[in-house]
Amino acid sequence: MFEEEPNQPKIAQERIKFQQILEKGEEDGISALPDSLLLEILSRLPSTKHAIRTGTLSKRWAHLWTFVPTLFFTPADLSESHRLRNPNSRYDFALLVDKTLTQCRQSKLKKFEVYIYYDIRFELQFNNWIQHAISCNVEELKLEFLYTRNEAEFRLDQFSFINSCFTDLRLVGCNLNPSGAISWKNLKSLCISHMNLDVEIIVNILSGCPLLETLMLEDWFGYSGPDVTSDDESEDDIIQINASNSLSLTKCPQLNLKKFKVLSELDITFESQLNSWIRYAIRCNVQKISLRFWNTIFGSEFMLDQTLFTSSCFTKLKLDGCIVNPVGAISWKNLRSLSICYWSLDDDLIENILSGSPVLETLVLDDCYGYRRLHITSKSVKNLVLSRYRDYYAKSEADIVEINAPNILSLTIEDDLVLHMLLLVNVSSLVKANLNYTCSKIDQTTPTKVEEEMLKGLILNLGHVKELKIGILCSKVLSCLQAKGFIFPSNVILEAI
Repeated sequence: MFEEEPNQPKIAQERIKFQQILEKGEEDGISALPDSLLLEILSRLPSTKHAIRTGTLSKRWAHLWTFVPTLFFTPADLSESHRLRNPNSRYDFALLVDKTLTQCRQSKLKKFEVYIYYDIRFELQFNNWIQHAISCNVEELKLEFLYTRNEAEFRLDQFSFINSCFTDLRLVGCNLNPSGAISWKNLKSLCISHMNLDVEIIVNILSGCPLLETLMLEDWFGYSGPDVTSDDESEDDIIQINASNSLSLTKCPQLNLKKFKVLSELDITFESQLNSWIRYAIRCNVQKISLRFWNTIFGSEFMLDQTLFTSSCFTKLKLDGCIVNPVGAISWKNLRSLSICYWSLDDDLIENILSGSPVLETLVLDDCYGYRRLHITSKSVKNLVLSRYRDYYAKSEADIVEINAPNILSLTIEDDLVLHMLLLVNVSSLVKANLNYTCSKIDQTTPTKVEEEMLKGLILNLGHVKELKIGILCSKVLSCLQAKGFIFPSNVILEAI
């Protein structure tokens, strides 16, 4: 189900520097800070293991970590050599967590996070850890169970479903099967990943979370409908099953949703169910929707429900791997940020989007293709990002795209542009621009004259902007221009070249 190594959270540079100071035992005045500040610092370290290490610095630090309000455990807490050479590393990890929890003296936890490979032998311990966190009135609980093969999912005990201390829940690879009603009365953010949801659980979850604002479904398998094993199963039977499951969301209460996110591999059999989720989010007047689908079948995208194109509740919308094909005029009256990824957009559709989004401020076109002219005259649009342009169905690469956007203040052109030419017609109001793109061609090792002229033209047309950043992807073309004596304007900032 998962890869062998868990995805580690990104560590801020400040954490790394502080960690180095702690490991060296340097005296820089940090030890003189009050306990409350030191605990805040320790809670921001990469994991609880790093906080425990500070106990060796001095008597001042010896037991300080035991009061940290954030506990974070991951298999990386054991050294890589230990994990590779010791077949009982999972047992050692469980002992490590058990020992740590017995030493902790913090009665109020803000966060409790566990990333662990599932092993049925330790299921009781897993639930004991969760029970400990709940007994400390944990606010943010994040459980990520990693699987190396098709194993039974971790089953949460009933006490996990009837606690009102949670404000943020992330459940990855868990089996949600409560024996009664769910009561997460203070929950504001819920992420469910790598699991199946049946109709009753969906209604139970949404009914038990009256304050829910953010709902995320990642690698979601869809509803588990009635088992149909008959050899003469017909398409009509499947449609009826899906339709009955989709209608279950009409039973759910209307929440004050602010964000709804779906991140999953596309399964066309769940299309109607996914659209029922979107309609439910719209009924809750959701402000931000993010839909990202990927697929193994080339050219297979998710067909958006038409209600999405005429809803005015959105302020931010991200559509990745979706079919943007409205049957009429678009009406996104409150939309301020729009990102469309991996879809064909012709000039008429772009005009429909812009005319139906009167307060749009940021437009991101990522891996979109088909348009020839970005004609953006709206005074509200201030930020334009053009990331990748690859027409997978075109027989040639002789496309020319023009940008006419006299009112935008920020322009970013990045990643792979399979284009003959990109021209700036009018970007007179620009304050800053970022060029970090490449024009890839098969069997091409050196830039062509056309590419040199394109970058040169972009730089000259952006001579009026206050700040023009040019990234590493443009380095080959830049080197050729420099060799030919091209003098860069004073506003150019070369990055990592």
